[in-house]
Amino acid sequence: MWVVRLIVFVVLLVTLVYVFWTNAGQTVDLNLFGREFLDLGLFWVVVASFFLGLLAALPGMGLREIQLRRNLTRQRKENQTLERELADLRALPLQDLQGETAVANKDQ
Repeated sequence: MWVVRLIVFVVLLVTLVYVFWTNAGQTVDLNLFGREFLDLGLFWVVVASFFLGLLAALPGMGLREIQLRRNLTRQRKENQTLERELADLRALPLQDLQGETAVANKDQ
């Protein structure tokens, strides 16, 4: 599985480098919040947009991570409780179980 991820990553990286290389001379004019930026390199606009998007997504990812960790902790505690209960049930003597079966058969 890691080989597939590596191949996809390399293909995307090569594609990105190719796009930036072929558009290295491209400039754009950017009007942002009433300020005008002239002759910005397309590379810098794309990189800045990527990092702004990353910064915007970080709080949501952090909240999701906290939620998943809390859920994992709760499930681990529940798993320990169930494992303890299972160990207690396995430790029950078989005589008690047979005795209960015998009593149940006499009532019928």
